[in-house]
Amino acid sequence: MKKTWLRDYIIKRLLYAIFIAWAVLTVTFVMVRVGPTSPADKYLSNLAAQGQDTSQVMAAIEARYGVDRPIYEQYLNYITNLGRGDWGWSLSTSMSVMELIKAHWIYSFQLIFLSSIFAAIIGILIGIYSAVRQYSKTDYIATFFSFIGISIPNFWLGVMLILLFSVNLGLFKTYYDTSLSLLSLANLKQLILPVITLGTGMLAGYTRYTRSAMLENLRKDFVKTARAKGLPERTVIGKHVFRNAVLPLVTIIMFDLGSIVFGGAYLTEIIFGIPGLGQISFNAIFADDYAVVVAVTVISAFLILMINLITDITYTYLDPRIRYD
Repeated sequence: MKKTWLRDYIIKRLLYAIFIAWAVLTVTFVMVRVGPTSPADKYLSNLAAQGQDTSQVMAAIEARYGVDRPIYEQYLNYITNLGRGDWGWSLSTSMSVMELIKAHWIYSFQLIFLSSIFAAIIGILIGIYSAVRQYSKTDYIATFFSFIGISIPNFWLGVMLILLFSVNLGLFKTYYDTSLSLLSLANLKQLILPVITLGTGMLAGYTRYTRSAMLENLRKDFVKTARAKGLPERTVIGKHVFRNAVLPLVTIIMFDLGSIVFGGAYLTEIIFGIPGLGQISFNAIFADDYAVVVAVTVISAFLILMINLITDITYTYLDPRIRYD
């Protein structure tokens, strides 16, 4: 019975995700095309700077990529091509959008993955220890730095880390070296500052949420019962208290994971010059590269919808009482 309603719920949410992704695609498609400029403007800027007449070349390029047609025709053509797996052509990079995304998604993934792991593990451990040692010096110190971590904007933190550790101390490069292997220690080293930049705010939040959830459960009767039975304190904390505190933490972690896909990771990539999806979409916006902007926006929106779906499914296994039917 459980598998049946869960399967129906997943199918319903997938259909919902497809509809939302289509809506995001449509809105983004229209918005990037109502501007006064064309991608051919930036594409031919060098020719114009040399004093050459680019009007005929610009017209040819616009006709080649269909941006001179009415917007509804452009939209229908885009949807038709998208159904064939064709995301369009990037004028600013002279690559197909699909190839561009394939070449750059891994840089965003490694940054988001490592930052999330860094923040979740350290934040949860500090939160547990802070709750168990409530009102101790460690608790006060953890609380103090948590408030600081939550308050600091990640773009400001990134700039300060670069100035201190890269410019002044020379411990890290001031740029991201794409020639290094992604699985090398050298690559992990150059990701230390970006991971700290992106993960600090999340870490501070996880510390606060874990501490609060743990303290709430520590005061409940089942904890007194477990201790009265003579269970070791480690078992009481790990098996009983934390297990009941983990559900709201899943919500926060998944929410943060969705938000950094659209926000924090983009800024961090730009600050540190990491050539991920955030960096290429940032460049595409200023180059009026329609196809790249639409593709990255839709992919990000769909990822967030999938993260929300995974969160809901995770709930059903962490707490069997939760049903969505």
